Amino acid sequence: MKESTVLIGKQDRICTLTINRPYIKNAWTLEFVEELRDAFLAVGRDKEIHCVVLEGAGRDFSSGADYALFKAALSPSVWLDGMRTLKALIMAMRGIPQPVIAKVRGVAIGGGANLALAADFVIAAEDARICENFSNIGIIVDAGGNYFLPRLVGLAKARELLYLGDMLSGRAAADMGLIYKAVPDAELDAAVDALAQRLAGKSLEVMALIKEALDTSFEMSLQTTMEWEAAHQSIMTQREELKTVVELYLKSRGKA
Repeated sequence: MKESTVLIGKQDRICTLTINRPYIKNAWTLEFVEELRDAFLAVGRDKEIHCVVLEGAGRDFSSGADYALFKAALSPSVWLDGMRTLKALIMAMRGIPQPVIAKVRGVAIGGGANLALAADFVIAAEDARICENFSNIGIIVDAGGNYFLPRLVGLAKARELLYLGDMLSGRAAADMGLIYKAVPDAELDAAVDALAQRLAGKSLEVMALIKEALDTSFEMSLQTTMEWEAAHQSIMTQREELKTVVELYLKSRGKA
């Protein structure tokens, strides 16, 4: 029986998705992209899950596309179908209500780097190696990198990363604001677990709306944004969760 390229684990309210091709630095095949897309879509339908951790099996996050794909002389139409499936994967990650944490150790190269950046949080080992290597091998940026990088670090730094294709350490990526945090490799698992536990304890509905608002904020005017806030907040203020929190707060202040 063929081994799955995506392993799925669930504990409490946290789902862990593991890229399972460690013998080739978790490089992608077209089948893998489909499998990870389907895994994210399934997670999005599971309201018992409040947080997703995306990691690579073994010592690396992902080296991006398997070079065997480039050697296979695939036709433009096959590549187009594959790129549209990759688009569906990235859109699934951003479209599910749960926040996604990318746990990065070892390499995150090319599409592997941008897959991590599609997450809501990236926590990397300080000695992780992150590289937008597209210009180094003669192809354009994909997996949403053209969207994520300017929003994360601004146009000037995005130009540097994409034109030059230099390797970054996890620490350097954190220092420039490209990722959320970098920690020593020995502390990476604990740091991701701690963040996942915090997120898992929050309202899935609230996190989904925060995710939606942030992802569309650059495309909306201030007026449109505030109208969106008014419409959704008028509903959220009716939730029992808020009423319970307010009641407990007032009791603690002796005002209930």
